[in-house]
Amino acid sequence: MTNHSTERDLRIERVLAYLVAFSIALAVLSFVAVVVATALGQTEFDNGVWPAVITMPQFALPLGVVFIITLVVLNGRRRQREYRNGHN
Repeated sequence: MTNHSTERDLRIERVLAYLVAFSIALAVLSFVAVVVATALGQTEFDNGVWPAVITMPQFALPLGVVFIITLVVLNGRRRQREYRNGHN
């Protein structure tokens, strides 16, 4: 395997890792925003940005799980390829 394809694989894995962190952090921040707003007396979540904040975890968490699974599969395939090329 050439060095160029290894660098490309590592770059894809790095981007996926950042996407995992971003999507899960976005979901956690949405949870925290709703909890803080409720503690501060917010009762109406029907207008403004609140509908998007409330529904964000429903999309961000499953997307984060998909990114994690993709990252694990790609990492396993890359390591298996490196193992085979190193022992031939």
